[in-house]
Amino acid sequence: MIFRFKPVAMERIRQQVDTIVRFLAPNMEFVNCHMVDYLTEQHWKRFVPEPIQEVLRTGDDYREAKELFWSQFEPGFESDGRYPSVKAFIDNTRQYRLGGSKVQDTALTLDEFKEALSDHRKDTRLKMTELMNVKKCHEVEVAAAAVASLCTAMVSGTGSAARLEDILVIDAGDGKGYLSSRIALEHGIKVLGVDCNEENTSNAEKRLERLKNKIPKAVRKSNLEEDEHFTNLVRENNLNTLYRTATQLIDFNTNLIELAAEYFPTGNHSTFCLCGLHTCGNLGPNCLRLFHENPTIEGICNVGCCYHLMQEQFVVDEFYNPTKAADNPGYGFPMSSYLQGRSFALGRNARNLAAESIERACANRENPSDKLGYRALLQVVFLERGEKKSHQVGRLKCGGFVEYVRKSVRRLGLTEGVTIADECLLELQARFAVELEQLKVFYLLRQQFAPVIETLILLDRLLYLWECGYERSFLVKLFEPVVSPRCYALIAQK
Repeated sequence: MIFRFKPVAMERIRQQVDTIVRFLAPNMEFVNCHMVDYLTEQHWKRFVPEPIQEVLRTGDDYREAKELFWSQFEPGFESDGRYPSVKAFIDNTRQYRLGGSKVQDTALTLDEFKEALSDHRKDTRLKMTELMNVKKCHEVEVAAAAVASLCTAMVSGTGSAARLEDILVIDAGDGKGYLSSRIALEHGIKVLGVDCNEENTSNAEKRLERLKNKIPKAVRKSNLEEDEHFTNLVRENNLNTLYRTATQLIDFNTNLIELAAEYFPTGNHSTFCLCGLHTCGNLGPNCLRLFHENPTIEGICNVGCCYHLMQEQFVVDEFYNPTKAADNPGYGFPMSSYLQGRSFALGRNARNLAAESIERACANRENPSDKLGYRALLQVVFLERGEKKSHQVGRLKCGGFVEYVRKSVRRLGLTEGVTIADECLLELQARFAVELEQLKVFYLLRQQFAPVIETLILLDRLLYLWECGYERSFLVKLFEPVVSPRCYALIAQK
């Protein structure tokens, strides 16, 4: 694979990792604090910089500060003169995310990636939005073209595959087959969708049957009736020969050649491209490890998600559920020897934070949920009644604070120990009205670290690939972050 862009040097990646670690170090208590304890442990005074505390004092201040946060991606933000200390905080944190001044030239834009692979570029031509929402349609169209371009580059490079027909794409965590079926349908590349959940595999097969009925209309709508690939696809109705599903767990001992022969017996596949669209928790890191450990996998395109479900090597998570990670054991962070050598840890709340989207929150002007305040107030109720044990309430549907308290207490089995009249609860809510508005600003301040933490997770994965010797490894911003918040892909070829 010949890239027109020079890869970032490994030492540069290490320097950027160091820069982010130094920035996060004094803020780790802030990013890992529990919103539950916001009122009882006075988070505003403990964690918010004093210059911000000095200018934000009233309910009106807090409401206007939220408007400033939401405008940070708008053209007029740079000249906005409101609350200079708040704006300085926003500007400072934005330096340490991908694309910021401290982490420049590490991730390619989608246009740069297309230019880098221009000799092997595959584009989306088929207009087919059926059976997908807007978000999934955007992701699938872009990711399918990226995987197809990678496969074409693998054939043109120094790999073992002489023809595109010799490559089999393996979609790890196939789900309903959105990505895998599109790669097969649009680009004629054979794909094996693998998922360890039998229900997901069944749904993918049902969706495939529905999809086949939509193909002729989509081909006509896209003016592709003269295209040989689509003409044959419509005439022979042979999508099943290009895309197959398997309910199976792929691990480091799986013989992919035998697996390919089982599902594609007429082929002779010995070269594989591993892809995954929003591989959850440890599955993303384990896909990168599989790429390294299995010599028959020559290319990978992986978009991770659900960082909170990763297991960390150097931190104990009191709420970690090993049954959720049974199919993907091991540690998801850190991956690189560089961060392992420093015993670096993020923490569960930091990983939760990394999964949030500032771009979407700002575009939609999302107000932090009232339930954050309800839970913080409930903690006040607990402590006032001598209930000091830490409780995990979970998600609740409620119409207000009183209902939230009643449902929480019932769920936790505390109806006898925690008794309080509705009037007292409403009085408590009124007493903390300003603090509850303040809490929402605190949440937005803390949210500024979300892309910084995600950047560190992604750089750690990129550094792992470089440490393994794969210099043709790249971070690519595939998707529009407002549409698809987990928008970065790790793309590599041996």
